[in-house]
Amino acid sequence: MSIPAGECTLSLEADEEWRTLRLRTHHPRYRPCTVDRQTVLALLDAAFAKTEPPALQGGYASLSLGRLIDYPWLSQYLAETAYRDPRWNRKTGRPVKAEINAYTARLLDNRDLLKPIETGLAKHGYRITGVSVEKVLVGHASDLPGSAPTRLAGRIPFDAQVWLQLRELSHR
Repeated sequence: MSIPAGECTLSLEADEEWRTLRLRTHHPRYRPCTVDRQTVLALLDAAFAKTEPPALQGGYASLSLGRLIDYPWLSQYLAETAYRDPRWNRKTGRPVKAEINAYTARLLDNRDLLKPIETGLAKHGYRITGVSVEKVLVGHASDLPGSAPTRLAGRIPFDAQVWLQLRELSHR
């Protein structure tokens, strides 16, 4: 299932064998896409409400967001939070003690940040139980999508491959 997201298309694919859902963005001219929170929620609602084939079968264990940079509200949160965090070294562009993927996952596993997505998923019988991350990209504020705050100095994380771990609610 797909819906427009500005000049881009946001799609949700289901892999029944691997029990995963995958969000994908596509720009017809291969330019970057920017997807807002409301578009993500609208697509999830539409996909779960669909009853004719290929309808979602259920029992999913994760939702892949793909690249975080496609979601400026998440990418900016990551950059700004790491910038303010004493556990992040802006000079080296690395966490002070943790492995970068684990550090980034901990920052993104924030109930306030994920609450709109979790509320949307809860309507369809799922809750978010965790976040996993790989391939974290680190750069400067100018690397952030959209209107990045220029006050951020140094090397900060701004992009990664992100998965939300899901669990079905028992009352579904």
